[in-house]
Amino acid sequence: EIQAGPNAGLSKALAYLDPIKRECPEVSMADLIQMASATAIELAGGPKINMIYGRQDAEDSPEQSVPPFGLPDAFPEDPAAHLRWVFGKYDSMGDKEIVALSGAHTVGRAFKERSGAVDNGMGDKAATKYTCSAWSASG
Repeated sequence: EIQAGPNAGLSKALAYLDPIKRECPEVSMADLIQMASATAIELAGGPKINMIYGRQDAEDSPEQSVPPFGLPDAFPEDPAAHLRWVFGKYDSMGDKEIVALSGAHTVGRAFKERSGAVDNGMGDKAATKYTCSAWSASG
């Protein structure tokens, strides 16, 4: 699933977490991703999210896991209906939860090299105040 187009940027995030994983091999990568996400939300001014840890990493993708891996399309004809179709298989995912999940994905910036869903690539030419190299170097 890491190879799926919508997950193209995830490999960069995993590279940031890899040194922590090497130091703490008993912690799953799934828990590290969850912890990093909750920490990022809190540092961005959002709420502190109490997490329940103990997830295990899978060795392989399940046989039934085929592209697009249940991930949403970037440009569906009817976005609301599409998101309900994608996440409706989860009993706890109603409209409120789908909006929260979708909204969380708007924190940050999409890059052509990572998602293919936008025209702007990385670099200062198309950067915002928070994605330019000066900001990255300062933080």
